[in-house]
Amino acid sequence: MKVEEIFFRDMYKQICLLKSARLVKEINLREMLEMYPDEKLDGFLTYGYIDKTAGFTFSIFGGAKISGGQIKIFPINYNEIALIRRGAADSAEVKILSEEYSLAFRDRIQMINDNYSVDNAREQTRFIKTLDAFRHPHYPDDVVVYFFSEKHKPELMWVRCLSIDENILTGELLNEPTKNFGCHAGDKILFGAAQIGGQNILIHLPPKKE
Repeated sequence: MKVEEIFFRDMYKQICLLKSARLVKEINLREMLEMYPDEKLDGFLTYGYIDKTAGFTFSIFGGAKISGGQIKIFPINYNEIALIRRGAADSAEVKILSEEYSLAFRDRIQMINDNYSVDNAREQTRFIKTLDAFRHPHYPDDVVVYFFSEKHKPELMWVRCLSIDENILTGELLNEPTKNFGCHAGDKILFGAAQIGGQNILIHLPPKKE
């Protein structure tokens, strides 16, 4: 399967083999690898994680050579960093590998998990399936939300999920509204799921008047 055909949770915190002649050509690991193969690489051994601002990302742990169903890994030097954002890897073939492939890279995995950890409230929103239809394909924390007003036509804007409490979500508004909905880019807003005209959508919930 291709990366674009797999939902982010299937690759999240997983060892992923990405196979792509284009990516191999674009990302030259020769100076990063501890040992470079005599033949051209077929792809990369990677680890999938979420950068809360840059979106879903694959950290490259090494080059991969595939022969007869066997995968040979050529690790990159420990101090080197090579990344692929999901948007650049959508057309790559991907295979989720078993945990045994992660053993040699457990220190790197722990470092990534520590560096890109989020609080439990945001982590929880990444596993809410009712949000999946509204998520950005490359930025799993970001969902599209309708904003309504009696004076204005509805407007769609992106909101970054922060937490949920009894089906009410809190998020950061990422766009500056073109109309006056009482909020601005960077504000924390409330939103939730609703059904309008038989269609499920996410809607902005104005703060309660005191």
